[in-house]
Amino acid sequence: MMPEARPPDTGPNSAAMPPSVMPPDQYAQGAMDPFSGIQEEGLFHEEGIDDSPRRKNRGKIWVSALLAFIAVLFVLRYQVFTITHVRVSGNRNIPWQTVAQAAGLDRGLFYFTVNEDEIRDGINAHRYLIYRGMEKIPPNTLALTVTERQPAAFFTHLGIGFVIASDGMILEKTSSLDAGGELIAVSGLAFWGQLTPGMMPATTDGSQVEMLVLLLKELDNWAFAGEISSIDIAQDLNLSLVTKDGFTVNLGSAENLHAKVGTVQAVVMELRRRQMTGGMIGATVPGEASYRPPLP
Repeated sequence: MMPEARPPDTGPNSAAMPPSVMPPDQYAQGAMDPFSGIQEEGLFHEEGIDDSPRRKNRGKIWVSALLAFIAVLFVLRYQVFTITHVRVSGNRNIPWQTVAQAAGLDRGLFYFTVNEDEIRDGINAHRYLIYRGMEKIPPNTLALTVTERQPAAFFTHLGIGFVIASDGMILEKTSSLDAGGELIAVSGLAFWGQLTPGMMPATTDGSQVEMLVLLLKELDNWAFAGEISSIDIAQDLNLSLVTKDGFTVNLGSAENLHAKVGTVQAVVMELRRRQMTGGMIGATVPGEASYRPPLP
């Protein structure tokens, strides 16, 4: 006969299993999982890795956008805002390409970083050019204004001929003493050192070059340079010149050259009107002149 079943012992000495602990087989069956829900929050994912399709697509979009932005910058820099058009004014014999190259525009300069000082220095380094100004025209054009030096005078030193501009710059060096042509022949300069195209003549008396440049400038101002065949600058207190039709002019010192040259021009024009040639003109005092006909 089977004994009668009795209720479980719940007393203090009971060996019943604590309510918080369940047999291992119940975990296996999923009856209660104390860690349920934790894994869904990602705490057990490998850190830093999210291989979801949305994340991958977002990364591709950012890469594509970055590449497109770089491409746009490249096009703007090298196709739109690179100086590719040059306008040159003021040149007469020098091609505009030479002016642009002297300015460094053959290097593909960026429109927004064009440096005027560098442009000026590059142009002025060319012995035939003088920088006057520039204008930037969006998006890729630069307009340059220059003055071109013209041969004005000719002198010789140690058997070598030199062509100079009206500002004294040596333009050409030649072994042909006939290269001066119709240029004003200059004498009396006391040279020292080496003379090279692109530099100013060096003399033992620095004031000589200054006086020569000043005289050439005033001859240009009065449009009288084409009438002069030679200049003698050996004596700083007795500058003299000779016209192409034989008038010898004594200008005295370099003071008040503007007024003196103007006076000489007026006197020469009047003497020519009277059909007189040759002789000596004294113009050492501004506004006054004397004339002595040539000896018979």
